[in-house]
Amino acid sequence: MTLLQQRYFIGSFGFALLALGFALGIGSFASAPPGPPGGDTASSGAEIPGGETVARSDDGAFVIRLLSPRGPYLFGRQRIEVEVEVPSVDQVKTLDFFVDGRLRRTATGAPFALEVDFGEEIERHTLLIVGQTRAGRAARLSRVSRSSILQTRVEVSLVTVPVSVVDRQGRFVEGLGLSDFALLEDDQPQTLVHFDRDPTPVSMVVALDSSDSMKGTLWSAQKAANDFIASLPSFYKVCILGFSDSVTLARDFTFDRTGLAHAVNNLKPAGRTALYDTIRAAAAQLRGRGDRRVAVLFTDGGETLYGEDEAGRKRLEESLQAAREAGVTFYTIAFGPQAASNLLRRIAAETGGSFFDSRDPATLRMIYRSIGDDLIHQYTLSYYPTRAGSEGGWRRLTVRVNVPDATTRTRPGYLATH
Repeated sequence: MTLLQQRYFIGSFGFALLALGFALGIGSFASAPPGPPGGDTASSGAEIPGGETVARSDDGAFVIRLLSPRGPYLFGRQRIEVEVEVPSVDQVKTLDFFVDGRLRRTATGAPFALEVDFGEEIERHTLLIVGQTRAGRAARLSRVSRSSILQTRVEVSLVTVPVSVVDRQGRFVEGLGLSDFALLEDDQPQTLVHFDRDPTPVSMVVALDSSDSMKGTLWSAQKAANDFIASLPSFYKVCILGFSDSVTLARDFTFDRTGLAHAVNNLKPAGRTALYDTIRAAAAQLRGRGDRRVAVLFTDGGETLYGEDEAGRKRLEESLQAAREAGVTFYTIAFGPQAASNLLRRIAAETGGSFFDSRDPATLRMIYRSIGDDLIHQYTLSYYPTRAGSEGGWRRLTVRVNVPDATTRTRPGYLATH
């Protein structure tokens, strides 16, 4: 067997082991706790303090330590980089980088790194790095990244429910576990199959009012929105909508923060306020996306294309229904005394989000920080419904938490599809 064939065999075998480990629930990128120093074999990697991953040879003298990437998700262009430690009387012979079972690079000297484009979607990927020294030492380091989609069974739809928990003072309640939650669908208890207390990916629409009434204040709203977007975790995918007489897709979903800032800054004030259509447009953008679906809606007014007659009320109900059916959580911001606060409060309440009232630009940064904090502190609960999804229809959700004087906030339900 040639050296190249050996490397492919090692990579394919390691990839199969990784896939098996993931299926058994032991291959998550949110890795296991640190092992004892010097206790790893050549075929294992373990978390060590500082979020690094390390693998050692059998005698512990040859060490491969992952420097990047550090997070649980792989997307866009990423640099895979490791550092190695070898005894002074030995040296690295080869370091093979496998990505998703394919040999991508063989390094014989520093830098031990590889640039990989993982694409615009957050999917599960496997990394396997196999090292050998000239003295015959070997070590294998492996990681499995997380997908933004938890769906694993085709025949039944997995329902994912983000939940915020706050105490009587409005402070986030942290450190809860699976046993602290009870989830009911149409008053029927459900069995939770997945629980996550760490931040998970978000698809977010940021919808900014660019109507004529924003002249003189749009620049401050743009700056606050850009600061907010820049502060979001890198694995949040963001889309920009501008709305006046109509709704404009200023930038489709992307991780590119610079491109998003350009899209926000290019919005110009003109026209009236198509608020109802913006709700529908945000829901349409987010419908079917596999991760948490969030819309942040900012306006200094209310609906001006439709009146308060029957046609206007019907349009509002249709828009709210579209948001509920798409599973979108709205965070709404009323800017100034002319904003339709009651309407914005209703939009947030009926979608499991929050309403914020801002009377001056100085408070916008604090409001956006509150929205970001809420998303970071959410728990994620998932279950397979006991009632068959083929029955379709609207399903009402209730989440209870076993903490005195604490309340939960989540979306009111979801639409089961046939």
